[in-house]
Amino acid sequence: MKLQRRDFLRAAAASAATCAFPNLRSSAASPGGKVNMAFVGIGHQAAHDFSMFAYYKDFVNVVALCDTQMGASHTLNVLKEYPAAPRYQDFRKMLDEHASEIDAVCIATPDFSHFPAAMLAMSMGKAVYCEKPMCNCFREISLMTAAAKKYKVVTQMGNQGHSDANYWQMKALVENGTIKDVTKINAFMCANNRRWFKWKGTLTEMPGEEAEPAEMDWNVWLSQRPFRPFNHNFINGDWRCFYEYGTGALGDWGAHIFDAAHEFLKLGLPCRIETVKNDRRTPVVFPMASTIRYVFPARGPSFPECTLEWSDGAGNFPALPENIADKRWRRKDVGAELYLADGRVFSRTSHGSALQVVAGADPRDPSVKKLMRDFPKGSSGHYLNFLKAVKGEEKANSDFSVAGPLSQVLALGALAQRLAEPVLEFDAKNLRFVGNDAANRLLDGPPVRKGWEEFASL
Repeated sequence: MKLQRRDFLRAAAASAATCAFPNLRSSAASPGGKVNMAFVGIGHQAAHDFSMFAYYKDFVNVVALCDTQMGASHTLNVLKEYPAAPRYQDFRKMLDEHASEIDAVCIATPDFSHFPAAMLAMSMGKAVYCEKPMCNCFREISLMTAAAKKYKVVTQMGNQGHSDANYWQMKALVENGTIKDVTKINAFMCANNRRWFKWKGTLTEMPGEEAEPAEMDWNVWLSQRPFRPFNHNFINGDWRCFYEYGTGALGDWGAHIFDAAHEFLKLGLPCRIETVKNDRRTPVVFPMASTIRYVFPARGPSFPECTLEWSDGAGNFPALPENIADKRWRRKDVGAELYLADGRVFSRTSHGSALQVVAGADPRDPSVKKLMRDFPKGSSGHYLNFLKAVKGEEKANSDFSVAGPLSQVLALGALAQRLAEPVLEFDAKNLRFVGNDAANRLLDGPPVRKGWEEFASL
């Protein structure tokens, strides 16, 4: 669906991006005005994102709404709140018809389908708020990251804790040298209610054809992925179960658990991924329990080689730290622990939660308390940070230059869970696995469906 107006706006955006404006932003947004927003996805997590943006009424105008199941029960709350907003099932048509009115687009759809909507919006010069992870395909994440740079648009990934205490504390503790020489990170999501547990590792092929709901635009839902018939197990969040559409527990939670560590410890991309555990793997859905170990090479003084061991599955916890100093500390179902070369261990849960010392230092020591609590904090939450970035007032904390490499780490982990090979050697310079054609095919993603080829070339 290539439309003349879209092509004109894309050319205009590319032309503007070549100009010497370091704080380029969407033309209709100004420091004194509102950000005109369109929404791709308005149900489930998308409804939460919508409500968070709509809360800032002094900053946001709602221009248009899009959902592939427009009118389904999970979209009704948003529709009732904004009954006069134009409604669409195809984001391409929405962006074409309202291009001149839109400054920013919120994209909260299944992981894989972030790609075409974000690529189109950025190519038209629109700021993009994209749910996490950016995509489930390594190559498509690369293209999204490059497009954000090419078009010089404001971007933000929806890992909300990246604008909260977790972010600011980690930034301060690394910059002042309190946290350095991290040699190991254990990160985990070990709750017993993952969506794919219902199959108990027995689903060996994709579910078969069912009748599509009357309100469903299945063509747009599938977007660039190969055609397969509709089945209710693919929608309403259950897409997370499938390698083809989601990234499992790792993609769902990793961006909330080790995101600040990834950025401020300069982890980048791994050189090796090892499979430690893979329980009841099937060809189509994520395993019942998995442990994978990333190895990140040394990145200079204070940043030695570091392993990041990810564990998911009910009760599949890593070993507890030794010599726990804080006897009140109790590990949650979700969290991370950072091990330093000097024996200190720092722990946190997820999203915006801050670190605490659990071993190697006395957490009751006043100087330790002060160090852990006394750090500068940003004034804006994640959604407001994005809006202010669009208006040129702040820099987005999780823009695609930051979120892209993190999302690729998540995609690599999901790929490792899918293959379950003992060791995958990764060449971060050339972005390829060493001597593994099957893994490299997964890096590139499945064949693009006819009619959806244009987004990879924007």
